[in-house]
Amino acid sequence: MTYQHFQTHLASAEADAHPITALANLRQQIQEMHSLEERDWMLFQDRVHWETCPKGTLLLRPGQTCDHLRFLHQGAVIYYDGLDEETQLERVGWIAQPGEIAVEIVSFFQRIPTQQYMKCTVACAFLSLSRADLEALYAESAAWNIVGRQLAERYMLLMAERTHFLKLNSAREKYRYFTERFPQTMQLVSQRHIAAFLRIRPETLSRMRARRE
Repeated sequence: MTYQHFQTHLASAEADAHPITALANLRQQIQEMHSLEERDWMLFQDRVHWETCPKGTLLLRPGQTCDHLRFLHQGAVIYYDGLDEETQLERVGWIAQPGEIAVEIVSFFQRIPTQQYMKCTVACAFLSLSRADLEALYAESAAWNIVGRQLAERYMLLMAERTHFLKLNSAREKYRYFTERFPQTMQLVSQRHIAAFLRIRPETLSRMRARRE
């Protein structure tokens, strides 16, 4: 895993435009939630870090406390709480795709150890903000208090969406939901992980994909 301050990449933007692109995309997302003055944005840019992780990296495991809010620029992250004894597959509960936040929100805000794993299914790149730096932003900028609240609200809506998904009855309904909700992840997450998320066997998923194609 590499984890570097964002400013170290500004001089080499031509060699690696990903951090610059990620920051521009994130700024656009945040501006749609709440208008930020240049001073507020610079406070954030001074604290955010560019983080890259190879495939298979565990960002979080049970017993650890989630200390970073990660804005996912590239790749996909699965959340799971262990292995299914019968299938020996991760019990995937959610998937973060590009443009979304990767965080275990209860652990992050309540400062308690998590019971979840978070794992990169492919090489990932993030803009990462520590809990301490987020608190500093709140102390220095009223605008970031508003943005932080809206980000938390969006994450809560995702959790409500997750509850809705778990209530879907048939494998076909779940697969339709997945293809519409997670179009970017079809090439970023293995078929076995998708099957685990849908609570079906990999061979069942293969048959459904074959019928759709």
